Amino acid sequence: MPPETPAAPDVDPRTLVDVLRARAAAEPDRRMFTYLGEDQEVAASLTTAELDRRARAIAAELRECAEPGDRALLHYGPGLEFVSAFFGCLYAGLIAVPVAPLEAGRRDIRNKRLPAIARSATPRVVMSTAASLLDVGPELKATEGLEDAERFASDLVDVGRAASWEDPAADPSRPAYLQYSSGSTGAPKGVVLTHRAVLSNLALIHENGSRDAGDGRTGPPAVLWLPLFHDMGLVNGILQPLFAGYDVTLMSPLSFVHRPFTWLWEITRAGRALSVAPNFAFDLCVRRVTERQRARLDLSGWELAAVGAEPVRADTLDRFCAAFGPVGFRREVFFPCYGLAESTVMVSGGPAGREPVVRAFDAGSLARSRVRSATPGAPSRALVGCGQIQPTMRVVVVDPATGEVAAPDEVGEVLVAGDSVGSGYWNAPDQDEFTFRARVPGHGDQDFLRTGDLGFVLDGQLFITGRRKDVIILDGLNYYPHDVEHTAAGSHPAVRERFCCAFSVDDGQSEGLVVLAEIAGPLPAQGDGEPEDGDAEEVRRAIRRAVTAEHGVPVRDVVLLRAGSLPFTSSGKVKRLECRERYLADRFAARPAV
Repeated sequence: MPPETPAAPDVDPRTLVDVLRARAAAEPDRRMFTYLGEDQEVAASLTTAELDRRARAIAAELRECAEPGDRALLHYGPGLEFVSAFFGCLYAGLIAVPVAPLEAGRRDIRNKRLPAIARSATPRVVMSTAASLLDVGPELKATEGLEDAERFASDLVDVGRAASWEDPAADPSRPAYLQYSSGSTGAPKGVVLTHRAVLSNLALIHENGSRDAGDGRTGPPAVLWLPLFHDMGLVNGILQPLFAGYDVTLMSPLSFVHRPFTWLWEITRAGRALSVAPNFAFDLCVRRVTERQRARLDLSGWELAAVGAEPVRADTLDRFCAAFGPVGFRREVFFPCYGLAESTVMVSGGPAGREPVVRAFDAGSLARSRVRSATPGAPSRALVGCGQIQPTMRVVVVDPATGEVAAPDEVGEVLVAGDSVGSGYWNAPDQDEFTFRARVPGHGDQDFLRTGDLGFVLDGQLFITGRRKDVIILDGLNYYPHDVEHTAAGSHPAVRERFCCAFSVDDGQSEGLVVLAEIAGPLPAQGDGEPEDGDAEEVRRAIRRAVTAEHGVPVRDVVLLRAGSLPFTSSGKVKRLECRERYLADRFAARPAV
């Protein structure tokens, strides 16, 4: 049974401020947000009235150091302080800029991204907890664009300041926040999301993922571990619960990564629940949840399991159902969906309560950008439908080379139009024009968003085949790197799951396929940390055989790397462009000879 449609606010909200104000007025004592600590016990909670009061107090104090329209950088670790700070920005008329929290003294991807975001957003204020601001003070001071920004400790604000709050009367067409991309193909870009766009997407998610069960029950609570500074976590963990009227239990992402069982256990404890996660999370549960732990679970109350943010794999759905079906998980609970930050978060999904649409297509035809059903005995590729397209969104598939509308049996670039689409990129007019102002023959003066994703629409479902920038073209055929990486990762037990990268290089005569693969035991190491030649050659042969057998393409070079060598974005996506550049410059760690 799909989750029923819960009660929305009685008033028609024009802004996100209206959403919280209406919810707090209607249900002031409802404890809507709960955060679990590392011990899985309640560490903090907020009623709607408490959140409204905290937001008003923070806003009143923010107005003493910033003006409406100024940007506020939100630098928070896991917890509920982010929730209050985010709405404090909106209540003050500031534009919130969520970022991944830094760690003092480290030079990881988050610290490298921050200067680019600061130069783009030019924030007036940096917000965090007092302890965090003290901890990363030197890093913030050394970051170009943040030297003179006001430091604001939201946890020190006296809630008594709420009485002096003045409603900024935000225009629905004004920006609510900037959602910076993860930067997998270049510098991070800030998507400008207005109140109107976000509200439109919240309504879209509500329509796609809910259906009235007719028994008067409220919607199930959500259990989420996604980071709140990313689009999936922000929308599904904060905004959608307020809009749709369901409670949410939040966990640290590290709690899930270190012990995936905790996510499923909280769903069990909730009785009824919905949740959202990328494809890898379901794979991780299959691999890391033990039989003894599985026996303690009861997932029969899990009503919707949205899966997106990365390619949704049919074999992942199959393995999860096989592993957790015996403890109550039902295949129709899966809710594959597609979206991107440039369209707030969701473009397509559902319908809820039905088994995912999985179709097998001829692999050779897909390599030629054609859509043909698989035939017995021929190489095939299983694709998962990423949901239906609601009337509020317009999806058009075009030929990437000509911009003309593709035929129904052709793979092309997915273009999107609708009220959920962002206004553009902040402070990046050239990229803004190209990405958000595409025109399609036959569609008049309608602006379309170029998603950069390739796919097609079949029987009302949107199928995504890969990223346009990442496609590997060899001998005129298209190969999708995530498929090659998936094959390489499963070719030998020594290869780390999800730690492979595939791309092509030109040696002056032809393009060839390169596969990078991180190794984590059981290969013995020499003095310099490299795998021994004999064992390394066995792994390389296994990768070559598997890729050639599965995709029909030879591998020119296989590079085995020590764990931690591959660069990833803050959202966990491998940076293929950087990998290619480092490979060509021979800047990866020394490797065994081929």
